[in-house]
Amino acid sequence: MLDRQTLLLVVIGLCIFNGIFSPYLKIAVPISVALMPELFPRTLEWVLFWASILLASATLLFSGVPAALYERFVERESLASMWVWLGAAALLSAPAVARIV
Repeated sequence: MLDRQTLLLVVIGLCIFNGIFSPYLKIAVPISVALMPELFPRTLEWVLFWASILLASATLLFSGVPAALYERFVERESLASMWVWLGAAALLSAPAVARIV
């Protein structure tokens, strides 16, 4: 049986996968150029890195909303909310999986 911490690591890994392989990277690149810290040079490598970070963070945030609502209204601190979070992250990562396959 998986515990909450293991499921959280799986969710984070899935969000990182989505950040790297998402077809929405083309949309995130101009946004990340505008939001990129001035400390980093504006090279293609850094822009793609920050665009991937932006998409991974957005996936983590938006997939956590259904899990938080489930935990708030149905059952507090249950393992089921982590499975809801994993399912929502998998649903948001489906275009990235389809792009790879």
